[in-house]
Amino acid sequence: MFSPDALGGSSTATRNPRRRQRTISDDSVALRQTTKRRKRSILNPEVFEPPTIPPGNGHPVHANENHAPNGHAATTRKQRDASVGTTNLAIRNRSNKRAERDKRGHKQEDGVVQTKNDNYIVTQDPNIPEQLRDILGGEQWQAEISSSLGHAVATTHTQAIIWRYKHGSQAIDVLNPVAIRLPYPSTKVQGPRDPLPLGILVHDAGAGEVALLVIMPLSGQVSYWESVKQAATIDLVRQKQQGPHGTVSGLLSGESILKITEAEPDGFVLITSNGRIVHLTVKDSQGRPLVSTQFLRSSGASGGSFFGSITNVFSAAAWRRDIAAVQIGPLQGKSHCSCIVVTKQGVFQVWELSRHSTKTLLFETDAKDDIFKATQKSSNRAFTNDAKTDMTIVDFAIFPTTDTKDAAQGSHRLLVLTSIEEGRAGTYNLIDLIIQDGSVEISVIHPISCYSEGQHDAEYWIAIRPRVLLPEPAQTAFLVFDEAIVLVSLAKIEESPSSQLQLEAHTLPDPFQDALHLRQTNPEYHVVGCCSEDFDRDSGKATCVFLIHGFGMARVTTLPIKEGQSALDRSAVTVKSKIEQAVFYGNMPHNLLDFNPGRSEFRIENEELEVATLEINDSIMKSTSNYIPAISPSMEHQLDLRATALAELIGYVSKWPLKASTKWELLWSGEKMAAARAIWHIYNARLAHQSQEKKSSLLPELLDMISEEQKKENQPELGESDIVRHYFIHDVWRIQMVIPWAQQAVEELYGEGVQEIAKQARLIDQADDIQICAMEAAFAFRTANAQKYGLGTDVIVDGIYQGTYDGLPEFWTSIIETVVKVKELTDLSREIAVALNNERTSAEEDGGDDFRLISKLAADNPRLIHICCQVYEERCRWLKSRSDPQSRADGEALSVTYLKIRKALICKTSEIGLVDEGIRLAETYQDMEALVDVLELSTLEALAGLLEPAISENEEIELKDRVDSNRKRLEKYFSTYGDRWANALYSKNITDGAFADLFDDVDRFQDFFTRYLRSKPGLAKLSWINEVLAEHDYAAAAKNLIDAQKAEENAWSKKIELSMAKLALLAAKEKKPSQVKRGDSTKRIRDVNDRVGLLTIQEMLYRYIHPKLVTTLEGSGDEEVMKAFGRKNTEGKPALRLLQEMNLKKLVAHQVLQAEGIIDILTLLTVNATQPHEEYFAHQRFFLALKVLSMTGFDKTDKSRFTLIEKLIWRRCMIQDEWAKLNQTDMKNDAVVKQETSKTALFKTLKAGFEDGLFDTTAPLSPSEVLTAGSTPASLLASARYIGSKDGFLKALAKDCQSEDHKLEQALEKGRLGEWWKGIVEEARKAVREEADSNGATKAVEEEVRRNVADNMGLKNPVGGATHTNGNVNGNVEADEQVDVTMG
Repeated sequence: MFSPDALGGSSTATRNPRRRQRTISDDSVALRQTTKRRKRSILNPEVFEPPTIPPGNGHPVHANENHAPNGHAATTRKQRDASVGTTNLAIRNRSNKRAERDKRGHKQEDGVVQTKNDNYIVTQDPNIPEQLRDILGGEQWQAEISSSLGHAVATTHTQAIIWRYKHGSQAIDVLNPVAIRLPYPSTKVQGPRDPLPLGILVHDAGAGEVALLVIMPLSGQVSYWESVKQAATIDLVRQKQQGPHGTVSGLLSGESILKITEAEPDGFVLITSNGRIVHLTVKDSQGRPLVSTQFLRSSGASGGSFFGSITNVFSAAAWRRDIAAVQIGPLQGKSHCSCIVVTKQGVFQVWELSRHSTKTLLFETDAKDDIFKATQKSSNRAFTNDAKTDMTIVDFAIFPTTDTKDAAQGSHRLLVLTSIEEGRAGTYNLIDLIIQDGSVEISVIHPISCYSEGQHDAEYWIAIRPRVLLPEPAQTAFLVFDEAIVLVSLAKIEESPSSQLQLEAHTLPDPFQDALHLRQTNPEYHVVGCCSEDFDRDSGKATCVFLIHGFGMARVTTLPIKEGQSALDRSAVTVKSKIEQAVFYGNMPHNLLDFNPGRSEFRIENEELEVATLEINDSIMKSTSNYIPAISPSMEHQLDLRATALAELIGYVSKWPLKASTKWELLWSGEKMAAARAIWHIYNARLAHQSQEKKSSLLPELLDMISEEQKKENQPELGESDIVRHYFIHDVWRIQMVIPWAQQAVEELYGEGVQEIAKQARLIDQADDIQICAMEAAFAFRTANAQKYGLGTDVIVDGIYQGTYDGLPEFWTSIIETVVKVKELTDLSREIAVALNNERTSAEEDGGDDFRLISKLAADNPRLIHICCQVYEERCRWLKSRSDPQSRADGEALSVTYLKIRKALICKTSEIGLVDEGIRLAETYQDMEALVDVLELSTLEALAGLLEPAISENEEIELKDRVDSNRKRLEKYFSTYGDRWANALYSKNITDGAFADLFDDVDRFQDFFTRYLRSKPGLAKLSWINEVLAEHDYAAAAKNLIDAQKAEENAWSKKIELSMAKLALLAAKEKKPSQVKRGDSTKRIRDVNDRVGLLTIQEMLYRYIHPKLVTTLEGSGDEEVMKAFGRKNTEGKPALRLLQEMNLKKLVAHQVLQAEGIIDILTLLTVNATQPHEEYFAHQRFFLALKVLSMTGFDKTDKSRFTLIEKLIWRRCMIQDEWAKLNQTDMKNDAVVKQETSKTALFKTLKAGFEDGLFDTTAPLSPSEVLTAGSTPASLLASARYIGSKDGFLKALAKDCQSEDHKLEQALEKGRLGEWWKGIVEEARKAVREEADSNGATKAVEEEVRRNVADNMGLKNPVGGATHTNGNVNGNVEADEQVDVTMG
């Protein structure tokens, strides 16, 4: 039932015992071939010398020397690197001189750099064989690397590929790879989790060549080739005949081999999936090939009886453990070494191994509790209850040491990697501990904060289990995971006062550590093999080599601490370093590493990110970055590298929310770099097309003129003689100064003696090129990349930012110097083109340099205009967004200036024959005024050409086509731009005085014309015509006329406009009732009547004074007018006199008087009636003043103003007569007294008011009520008329009112006016009733007479005297039917 193999036998040979053993002399052809090959090789065991490199992790053990930890050979200074000086897989000896030279060559950092910073560098090793490249990203494979041999082996299910990855400095050292077909290939491959064959390279001391051991994990079959070179040259049958082949005896069903570790010479330690340890040797004690295996038992027995073996099989607890890792300690003697076994549960075993003697378990200890407690204490956190159970040992490494005494005494210093599973992620810790005599002493715990591994699904292929590499000088540990490589600094921080204070304050930073994540998309990269390389003591660099599935071979080299730098200085990974790696290496083709921040445990704060980002941006712009060469044979290439770096920078940092100001700083840097590249391109092209003798350029002159504060001065003593390249290397970040200096430099050169127009034109041409290419490149970059910089998709229009400018610094593209100088160069370029064209001779018209230069200057001018518009618009927007009022005011003023400049520049394109370009620009900016002007210029130019007598037929056709095209354009613009175009076109016609053209051919565009007129209140005098003739909207025509009369200053014109408005309202009511409501029509007609009434009374005033002006004051001045009509009632009253004088001037000039002005003239007028109608007017003037007041509507809209004016009218009326004389009634009968009082102004005003019905709603005011009216400035301000008047005038006017009060008070005291007033009121009311009764029979005749008089005076239904009753001055109507359209 049980086979001997299952009992754990000590050895098994593959030879047939009945077959005669062959000697070397009797060997087969293969052996003879081998012998022949060895004759060609100069290497043999006698001349082989061990390598001189000190011990390091991952190196196999070599013969008869003390072993370093982890299977590293402990070497001496007399040894040399076995990889040096070989041209094939055989290890050959060369002279010491060659070895030293090759050693120096090996130190060079060859390969493509994948990333680099101050702490480490990652490179790709190009020495990958083509056979391996074919399977890099295809089938599964795993690899082992031997740093001491300089070779690596990759195994698939069917073959092993061996190649040399270390080379000397000469190409002859390159070795072709070797592919060996496995004698026992995997026959069934079920899936990604099926184990691959395990292979390991060693140095066979007997053969003196690279040997290969391959074990099939499932079957346990072992194949060992003493010479890889020989194995590659023979077939499978002969392979099986040569070298030891066997099987790992004792494997259980389902048990497989997981790992091979080289032990003592010709010995190996195997780990099985069931947690068992197997010691395997490939030679016997005499050095003959023989495969033997032995399972390590804790009892130390290597064999036993049949029943003892059964006991071992079923006593699983004795040997079956979950092994985490096995490492081999240093050799103790020639064939003894220690083997350290660690289980995942934290059990440490130390074995003593000997190739041909017993395997002894020295001690065993369980350190899980100690490790867990120390981890928990170090982390200052409480783990979950299951954390201890979930904590596992992952791997460990032995600290390298040249002192074997500690190992001999059973003391080992280990670096243990532990994992604690929490949720779906695992956290790791590195434990620095010492095991000795069954005890564990924990020294330091390094929490791994930069990496945590997530869980994978069942089908995920894990190419390598987590590993710990500890290369000399053991200052940095490499943690190798399937998808990442983690570097952890083990360097101790020197004690200092600063570090002590930080330690006490708990602010001491953690030691340096960083995670290198492998790319997992297109393709997926996985670590399949790794080892640490020999320590380079000269450079102080420690290196580990990795084989990556899908990629190839990579080296990670830690850089030594710089002089003067401490471990504390490099303790933290900086944000700047992380960003720089992503920027300069992240998008390299097929880059090994993934710099996506989402995969990193490294947390970046926004504020720190923005500071670092701006520092990197600054270093790129100033060429101070270590990642970009400052000097390059191709300046264009150097600028391209910097532009690419800027693009990568924003591409990386845009994953975080950045401040708007930071986004703009980054965008502006990209714009400046684009501008610099454009300028360099034209500069370089210009030099390339010039002969060496005539090389000249404006750019060097320009850069030399820029002040020292605005550039970094070049230093000729340091060889910096090229001012242009120097500027583009160091000063691109302030290239905005080049733009204005392009124009300024031309002016400076003018002043230095450049007077010829042709030379000036060439300079201006270069200045044009600089401004155009730089600004166009900058705005184009902004438009194309705004979304990439997080500014949205629609916020940039024509290069101009349309969003809010709040909080943004000044835009570099529109600094004030640029705004001014771009405009000046645009004008200068056009002017010089015109001037040069005027100087050309007839012989030059068909060609020549001047002709080409003029054509280029002209062609560039529209581009300059476009740039000018861009910088003006951007400047205006930025200024208007400022918080200070002055900047906002400057922005508004600049906007007005910009619109004028834009229109002028567009129109001036006609001067250089580019009207069509002007039209295009006007269309681009939708500048309707410029578009109208340019289109008109184009049409007029064509029409003028048609009048030329010598015009050809073709020219005539072309000009006619242009006229027709312009007409079509004009019509098309109505549909394209709508009212904006119509408004500009009609405004142009009005400005040019072409009023008739407005009403010609408007049928097709009538709606536009009507909307235009209606939108312009100032065109109401034209608009009403359109409303009547085209729209037949009489109500709108009335409104336009009413609006027009508001601004009318001529009284006669105003009266005509109001009269026509009244007619339009009546027409609207009669013919278009829907245009106006009945009630609204009545109210509007009444308002018009009131306004006409005011003008009628003003006209009556003028008719009253006009005869006297003609007959007595012809040719007199204003003073004479005042003497005649305003002196008496304003004597001693300067303010009233001034008002009367101003009002009379307007009256004489037929200017429209305000209601209060008419009232002042009526109440202050000097009356000298000689004719009946003059007497009538003199008697009615105070009544007319009250009527004017009633027409104003102040009683409803401004009561205080109404009251003040009313009191002033009554007071002036009452003081017109001598009441002291009237009061003297002695010796007078009633008839006389009655007659005298009936002649007073008060009686006549009362009687006229009663007759008119004026007092039906408002009672006459008594003398006591009108006292003190306007006697103080405050009371005057009750009237809106005086608001805003100067204090001096108000005081003077109040004083004049006080004079009127004084006169009224005298009338009250001496003339008893207060008592007379009541009687006069009753008498006036009585007189009106009596006249009505006594004149009943003749009323109709008198009424007709009165109407005739009124018509002559411009009044309707006037009242006064014995023959006038019930007059109506203002013509108010009670119904529309009573409206009298006769305006007198």
